[in-house]
Amino acid sequence: MTKGKFALFLCALVIAMGFGGTSPKAAADDACAGTPRDAVTTIPAPLRKWAHIDCTPFGHVLTSRDGWMWAWLDGSGKVLVPSQMVEKDPDRVGNESYFTAIEVTELDAGESADALQNFHDALEGAEAMPQGYRAALTSVSGMSMTLYFFDFGDFDWGLWCPDDNCLADTRFVVMQKDQAALLRKASI
Repeated sequence: MTKGKFALFLCALVIAMGFGGTSPKAAADDACAGTPRDAVTTIPAPLRKWAHIDCTPFGHVLTSRDGWMWAWLDGSGKVLVPSQMVEKDPDRVGNESYFTAIEVTELDAGESADALQNFHDALEGAEAMPQGYRAALTSVSGMSMTLYFFDFGDFDWGLWCPDDNCLADTRFVVMQKDQAALLRKASI
């Protein structure tokens, strides 16, 4: 149920952004002007390796940084985490919606193992235990969400965990764009 709501929300946000006529990247040049002082604009390490904040007409979003790509495993598109945190029909709020906190903590081996249970089929044959991180995001609305990231070195995985309940269907891959191009060529 929660995964369905999240998927609907993301679809609505992507569609609304498309109808706006300006891509989030293209709008980012001037879109961050007027960002409130309490808005998080710098991502803590190690999340900044893969992520940055984009300013869009629909508020700030956490998404992949230049040279990286976050993609759903089912191929349905890019992953972005909006600060507006609504299920559908996001409003054109600009800089009125932003993150007030992004906290990243390193997971211990037990926490990593618990969260990695959602990746069994995707990680078959992986022998190394990745370094895991929990990213707790809080919006100016007071709403929050949790993401987990697992750094295997050559590739990374992300997982959305609403209410600390990780759902296998919310897994996504985090990779450098040159790795993505190699994977596409290999599948042809």
